[in-house]
Amino acid sequence: MNRQSPPHLVATPLAAPGTKTPAAHPPIWHYGPNIPVVGSTGLGLFGFFVGLLLLLPGYGLVMLVILGLEAMQGVPPSHGTSFTESWLILPLLGTAVLMGVMLAWASSAPRVQAFTFDENQQLLTLTVTHRVRKPIEVRVPFSDIIYICPYVVAMFDRHGHFSVVCQGPKGNVSEYRLAEGSSLEEMEFHAAWLRGMIGERMHELLNLDK
Repeated sequence: MNRQSPPHLVATPLAAPGTKTPAAHPPIWHYGPNIPVVGSTGLGLFGFFVGLLLLLPGYGLVMLVILGLEAMQGVPPSHGTSFTESWLILPLLGTAVLMGVMLAWASSAPRVQAFTFDENQQLLTLTVTHRVRKPIEVRVPFSDIIYICPYVVAMFDRHGHFSVVCQGPKGNVSEYRLAEGSSLEEMEFHAAWLRGMIGERMHELLNLDK
């Protein structure tokens, strides 16, 4: 009776001492704050400045009344001139400046507070916060991503962010900044994973300071 020879075993080469096997990227990359993003951002502050703006007509009315009373009482014009330079004009100027700053702040670009790349669903989910509105959730299929580009902008080329440009439902093109302040090691780790899913749409690292 012939005995079958045992199957041929192939030895697996051992990793060289001191080297580490690259960690596999999980199928889901979630990035977000430690606490949920709830409510609106800056809505109360914006309302406060709107209230100040509504008080401007009241300031002007008070100044006109006082100036009219002084004119009726025969106060010399020099007194009226000094009055316009007094503390009553400062609220007008201060409120106007504050409202300009507030409007510029409110019209600034939205920020991404949290996002999730889901390899299984081929979906990018973004939690986008506007200055004076409630956070909204944006869902971007991988097929709608035009490109993703990692940028380095910090000194010594140590930190950066990802810029995602995608096609909207109505044909609008939107751009979002993701993972601001990420280290180069983190960016390379995530970029290699994203390149395996979206191919050449994952661009190489660019340095904006050069």
